[in-house]
Amino acid sequence: MLLLTPVENASTGSEPRTAWRWAQSPDGLKLARQGLSPLADLPQEAECVLVIPPEQLSWHRVTWPRIAPARLRAALEGLLEEHLLDDPALLHFALEPGLKPGSAASGWVAVCHKARLHAQLQALEQAGRPVGRILPAACPQPQEQLWLQGEGDRSWAIATGPDGVLVLPLADQSQTDPTRAEPAIPTTLRLWLAQRQSDDEASRPAASADAAHLALAEQVWPELQWSMATAPERWLQSLRQGWNLAQFDLKLSASQRRGQWLPRAWRTLARDPAWRPVRWSLGALLGLQLLGLNLLAWQEQAAERAQKAELQTLLTQTFPQVKLVLDAPRQMQAELERLRQQQGELGGGDFESLLAALGASGQPVSWQKIEFGSGQAKLIGARLDAAAEQSLQGALQARGWRVEPNGNDWRLEWERK
Repeated sequence: MLLLTPVENASTGSEPRTAWRWAQSPDGLKLARQGLSPLADLPQEAECVLVIPPEQLSWHRVTWPRIAPARLRAALEGLLEEHLLDDPALLHFALEPGLKPGSAASGWVAVCHKARLHAQLQALEQAGRPVGRILPAACPQPQEQLWLQGEGDRSWAIATGPDGVLVLPLADQSQTDPTRAEPAIPTTLRLWLAQRQSDDEASRPAASADAAHLALAEQVWPELQWSMATAPERWLQSLRQGWNLAQFDLKLSASQRRGQWLPRAWRTLARDPAWRPVRWSLGALLGLQLLGLNLLAWQEQAAERAQKAELQTLLTQTFPQVKLVLDAPRQMQAELERLRQQQGELGGGDFESLLAALGASGQPVSWQKIEFGSGQAKLIGARLDAAAEQSLQGALQARGWRVEPNGNDWRLEWERK
């Protein structure tokens, strides 16, 4: 997965620069590589995620009216018209994940400039890196968080929480006072933090900053527990929350969503620590199943070996002259046939046994030809009525012959018992 965001030049307005901040993640949980490259030098990945910088998004909480999905876009324009600085037709809207309009619930709506977003998507499309998902770099969070970051000559303070997202630029004081190189801290940010001062460290905002702003953050707010984090590491947090701004006219087709959802779901199941108990359970279940199958196969093999050993013992005890046992059932049948012949009895598969079986039916039998082999025969050209045919089949089967009628031809095979 390739996450990337344009590093825009302040003098060019909505035109994206050639530099892109990017990061590669194999599973959406941790980063493998990150960097800053021109568009043509970006790494190749099957899935590309465009990240919208915090300063390019505004956040609005709305309560949904009961309205048909087809009229949702028009309803959003009406609900937010008084809170937007631009014409709603020039803006792109995206709903909070899992938010269902018409449920009488409130939720967040992200808003950004449509032309700027389309230009970024088109640039990536032309470079052979089509975007499958659009992600906000910062989004409302259940727990309040603060981080400082910079890109080029710009620095930002971003505060997130259940009340939304606050994005404040950190002004460069060196332009007005050469003796002060550190950025100026906005009064709004100082007030935001003052309202959240607490003796309980657990209730304070989680604070992080990139390497360029960590020392400043620890100097200005020593009461907070600061950690160092890059911007791409913050992107993964929004990614795990399920945000996707590709909605309305940018909404993907159902097949495209399925094509993205399956690999993403597999990566989450395979690598997310929250799913570790499920993976252990599935592994244990699979191991038990394999163990049970192996145990069953071993039992069946043991039973088969015991049966073969019993037949071999019976053969050698009954016929001591048999010294080498290769196929106990066949050898025992052969010895029984030999004993019958010695006593003058007919063998089960002999031609005389077949003629005796044909005569035992008591039905007049007429055949054009009889072909006989070892334990097999073919009666050709039989002329029998239904009653005689049924009686003859019964007599043959009673003598151990399996019958396969095929019109006027019968195929017989002696079944050893």
